[in-house]
Amino acid sequence: MSVLNANCLAIYYHGSGSTNKYTVDNSYADIAEVAAGGDAGLTIFSTGTNTFLGFGSVSSATFTSEPLTLAAAATTSTLDLSNTVEDVARDGGGGTLQQSETSWTMQADGLVKSVDDSGEDLLDLARDNKYVFVRFEVDDLDYVGQALIDNVSITGNVDEIATYSVSLTGVDTLYKA
Repeated sequence: MSVLNANCLAIYYHGSGSTNKYTVDNSYADIAEVAAGGDAGLTIFSTGTNTFLGFGSVSSATFTSEPLTLAAAATTSTLDLSNTVEDVARDGGGGTLQQSETSWTMQADGLVKSVDDSGEDLLDLARDNKYVFVRFEVDDLDYVGQALIDNVSITGNVDEIATYSVSLTGVDTLYKA
């Protein structure tokens, strides 16, 4: 039996985590332009069309990608993206001008491993209100964003594998990777 589509959702954090949202710079076409753009601290770099270029810093015209630590990998996951359309004004021809605001959330379930316990990482990140990075991949679809954990629960019975459930709310844009 073959698998037609396998999804992969991974939740990462940087260093010991950050309680501040990471800076986003979306003024570059590619990573070479990022390096030539001048010094920058920890930043999410993307194109003007919301394509993820990388996470890192620039110093002396050199881009340094920052390592991320895996907090959890999901066995099931859901990515929800919503556009809220609002009427903002009337145009001169009797029509309505509208604008759209995008928001996204993710839900995931997985197994808690006994070594380097992912459940503990998720609980600590949520308890400390730290920002995380999420990456959702299905075949050629690949999305990256920063999020906050809304809810995390760990469930386990005697002599059974513990599981976790987590829900996250996206912060800013969901980038195509």
